[in-house]
Amino acid sequence: MNRLNGKKALVIGASTGIGAAVCRLFAAEGADVAVADVGHAEDKAALVDQLRATGREAFAIEVDVRDEQQVQAAVAAAIARFGHLDIVVNNAGIAGNKLAIHEETTNDFDEVMAVNVRGVFFGMKYAVPHMLERGQGRIINTASNLAHKPRPRNAPYSASKAAVVALTVSVAQEVGSHGITVNAVCPGPTDTPMWHISGRPDTRQALVESLPIPRVGGPEEIAWAYVYLASDEAAYVTGQSISPNGGDVMW
Repeated sequence: MNRLNGKKALVIGASTGIGAAVCRLFAAEGADVAVADVGHAEDKAALVDQLRATGREAFAIEVDVRDEQQVQAAVAAAIARFGHLDIVVNNAGIAGNKLAIHEETTNDFDEVMAVNVRGVFFGMKYAVPHMLERGQGRIINTASNLAHKPRPRNAPYSASKAAVVALTVSVAQEVGSHGITVNAVCPGPTDTPMWHISGRPDTRQALVESLPIPRVGGPEEIAWAYVYLASDEAAYVTGQSISPNGGDVMW
């Protein structure tokens, strides 16, 4: 408990799944949390109520990460409300279609890149100046095990998550000497809304059965990686991909 006592966090892509679990654990560990997402008004409101019930400050922000100005405004709103930001989590993401490359549309490819890559780029672009000014900060980006182990019929998504890892490593090298760490979490199969709409049930089951830990992970199990990376214990960790994935990708 209290690993994040007094910290101020902005979680983008926060209303469901891993993002919501991150918000709950951050609050349980002592952080005030800005809950940012597009739509999901009821989910955001319910989550804010849960966080406030722990005694932490929390509020909701509407942000579509495809829109640069909205991301800039979300970062500014969190700073204005909390006074500063210690932690920014760029978690917004979509799965796209599960099609062979010759069946993919350019529009779908562009949409996946707009959310999964540009959204992370914008989140870092507007968080970093504030953190540089303060001489400290934690940025945590959500990638995927598919960044390191791309699968067929997942080309746009796999490429987008590999790009997130590359962005993470590049920015980590830029800002490391300024007290800012930048890391990625690369979840494996996780019991989230995205998991349940991704591919066919038999394909998902076959994947789970192939894992060394043959089950789907829970969002909270993934969220603990974010707590660690946001904490003082991870002060010497940067540019890394943390992979809670049931053993799907091993180093």
